[in-house]
Amino acid sequence: MNRSQRRSRREGADSDQSFEKQSVTSQLTTLERLVEEARASTYEAINSHHRDFLSIRVYTHDPLDEAATLNDKYEATSTFVAATPSPDLIERLDNIGHSLKAIVRMAKTHANLKDIDDQILHGDIAVCASSIVEAGEMLSEIEDMRVSEQPLQVLHAQFIKKRAAVRAELEYLSDEMIRVGETGCVHELNVTYGVMSNYDNVPYENAVTLSDLFFALRELDGVRTRADMLVTALADHWLQPLLRAPSTPLSVSRTKLGATMSIGAFGRTSTVFVPSALDRDQLVQHIADVQRVWTTVLQFVRDDLFHECDDDHSDVYAYMGQKLWARVWPIVHDELLVPLVPDNVDALADVQCMVPLLELENAWAELVPTDTLCVRNAARSLLQTYVSKRRSDLLTTVASILASDDANVVVVGGNGPVIDVLAEHLGKGGKNGKGGKGGKSGKGTMLPEEDADGALHFPRCSISVQAQLLVEFARETIGFAQGDGKRTAATYVHAVRDAFSLYRCLMPSQWSALSVDAKRAFIVFNDCTYLSHHLTALGHGLREHWPRELRASATFVDLIASFRTLARESMSPVLQRTRDSVVRELGLWTQRGWLNEAVLDDAERRLIVACGCVTQVAHTAQAHLPSRVYLSVLGLLVDVVVGHVARRLSECVVSDTRARALVRLVAPVLALESRLFVCTLASQTRAPVAKYCSEWDGLQTQIRRLSTAGTR
Repeated sequence: MNRSQRRSRREGADSDQSFEKQSVTSQLTTLERLVEEARASTYEAINSHHRDFLSIRVYTHDPLDEAATLNDKYEATSTFVAATPSPDLIERLDNIGHSLKAIVRMAKTHANLKDIDDQILHGDIAVCASSIVEAGEMLSEIEDMRVSEQPLQVLHAQFIKKRAAVRAELEYLSDEMIRVGETGCVHELNVTYGVMSNYDNVPYENAVTLSDLFFALRELDGVRTRADMLVTALADHWLQPLLRAPSTPLSVSRTKLGATMSIGAFGRTSTVFVPSALDRDQLVQHIADVQRVWTTVLQFVRDDLFHECDDDHSDVYAYMGQKLWARVWPIVHDELLVPLVPDNVDALADVQCMVPLLELENAWAELVPTDTLCVRNAARSLLQTYVSKRRSDLLTTVASILASDDANVVVVGGNGPVIDVLAEHLGKGGKNGKGGKGGKSGKGTMLPEEDADGALHFPRCSISVQAQLLVEFARETIGFAQGDGKRTAATYVHAVRDAFSLYRCLMPSQWSALSVDAKRAFIVFNDCTYLSHHLTALGHGLREHWPRELRASATFVDLIASFRTLARESMSPVLQRTRDSVVRELGLWTQRGWLNEAVLDDAERRLIVACGCVTQVAHTAQAHLPSRVYLSVLGLLVDVVVGHVARRLSECVVSDTRARALVRLVAPVLALESRLFVCTLASQTRAPVAKYCSEWDGLQTQIRRLSTAGTR
């Protein structure tokens, strides 16, 4: 200790002794003066270090020592004030205390930020992170105190810069110590136990270890972000590929400085696991192979990724384990657990089928908490897993049916080959499956005697093969609810409901040309009508075999409204497009006051083209739609032509010669009756026309007027 240091310490001791001899009022006055001097020196030290560099003396000055000395004097004065309580003295002491607290916070913040650069150069990354966190907490406290804005802004700016520098250093260390690389089809995870130098190759005084890295990342709330990146890499490049192809080359190499785990090999492909292609013995062997390679990966995570990490990082270890298990469990469930579940519900009592998966799950016991593992819970509820498996299989079958590109159609109803569900369940078939007295049915159809007028009979039309198969699937699945026991009846009922919902989702999106292709629109309309017809009484005959709770709520009638809506939505666009096309082709027929001799030839040509558009759509509708629906569609389209023609004829006053010409002009419209409207009653050949075409009577009135004028 030199002479100046001994003199300074002696002066400080003398000053303390003289301060203790002062009265309480004098001590408070002295403290107020010293606090103001400490505040000024602290502000000066902050500005000198980070901004102006006023002098070497001030730059090297540490205001924290001065603040600590003042704090000791403040505590001594507090003891005297407490002994002689006075409101004025207590108020002065409190003001001094608030000011001193702010000075101490600013001095500590300055001290923490001032040493960050040196700590980074020395490799004390954990200390850096703690200093940054402490400085941030103290700055938050200082903002609520009465301090000058200018030094506080300087500290905030320096805090942001230092925090960014520490995070940049952590990014560099993370990339150096834990690196995922890819070369062709080979993936590598390289772990370095310690880093000896920074990115400028300047050696650290102390090597940065994995424990230091995890501690610093946790302090700056970056450990979970880095852990999520590792979880994604491990799941995508190691665990999931090994689950489907455990024979993929996997190797681990270790040295004193680090370890490397690689997967894949150049120019070599592995057999990918397909659950449906393996029998039970092969599946058990496959699970054993997966357990072997997964154990290697998880051991690498435990021993190398967390190399020499103490229990302070157990939360990071557990977090990664839970995230990894959450990523692989859905695949384990779908591709390993579900295929192991027996197909027979009576075999569910034997839980030995889950032993291979339980052994696979044990490999995660050290990484994941026991209460988060799922195989054990699945083994306790095999019936639910069995139900989910059956439902998934059923819906997969339906999805494959509906996703097929088979555009063929089949004729149903009337004399078609498909059984009518309502007639089957409500009627009493006669000999050889024929309907009873008063009932008429097609092949395989039974109608009850009280339905002699065919109200329950589905009309003859064309539907898609997908809709036909969907109904067959629904009826077969509903039958399973009776044969497979009451415990799984609800599964089959809900599977059928989901199957019909799949149709509403898949078919319109697959047939994207409904507004252009009239045939497809008509087939979708028929499909929806056909499915609605069968939903009315689907499962009616088996309800007595279902559980009481299911019997009260299991119905399909509520699905009919959505299919009716889909039927209208599939038909409306093509009809609107055809109506617009007919109006466009009519041209002058849609305008007033044009009918004269000069444009009769063009008017006739336009009328023929418009009638041709109607005829083209009508032929398609007649081939596929039920007769009543066909006549309704035809009436809507013919009304467009007939309405415009009737209005134009009513506007003109003609002579006998011109009247005969106009009658010949509208002959293509009159011919629509004989070519398109098929009447079922021989004695009333025009009844269907007037019934479905509201403008037809008006046209006939104008034709009779012209015919009368032409015979004069």
